[in-house]
Amino acid sequence: MHFLYRLPVLIILFLSMQTVWACMPHSENDVFIARLQSSQPTLMDNQQKGFDLQFSNPRFVFRTLKMWFFYSTPKHWQSDFELKSITPNDLVIGLAYAASGNEPANYTVTSLATLSCENNELIVGKPLVPFLAWNRENGSCRHNSHDAIGILDGFIYKDQEYYLQQLQAKYPTCNKLNAAFPSGADKSVSEQDATHTQTSFWGKIRLWFGQWL
Repeated sequence: MHFLYRLPVLIILFLSMQTVWACMPHSENDVFIARLQSSQPTLMDNQQKGFDLQFSNPRFVFRTLKMWFFYSTPKHWQSDFELKSITPNDLVIGLAYAASGNEPANYTVTSLATLSCENNELIVGKPLVPFLAWNRENGSCRHNSHDAIGILDGFIYKDQEYYLQQLQAKYPTCNKLNAAFPSGADKSVSEQDATHTQTSFWGKIRLWFGQWL
């Protein structure tokens, strides 16, 4: 009988958890910077139209050394939206995650924005497509409009201004930014993929330290 009294409470908790899991916004660990190399139409696993993307020098800029051991190095990038306003060799900042636990090296790009630098000041463009973002005002993922949401503005604890300051400290000059993400990289994308196919323990440490140099 006691179980019957608790049943409504359990149902409410279950529904609440479903709501929480249905609204899982991105975190700073999903933020990457790279130069676009190509975007080719393809069919995704759900048979919907998608695009295979290739980047040079992709780097998840906010991942700590600890996080490097929780995530796989991307080998395949895919999106369900077309990059109409972004052309090869453009520098971009985006959100991406491993959609399948069985294929942790296959990353889905949720949205992208241009990243540029003028007078040693970083400038982030408007996201190409809306994405699941956290609304700190109402404590949910509900938004009346996505027009004002920046690519770094949908996280739970901090807004785009905060994360842009972090990036500005990491890349204080345009030369630093371009050195970290060079235009016309020396290695081709295929060569980079071959290099990153298997990343050893020390290889991950070198990659992590490399993003701070």
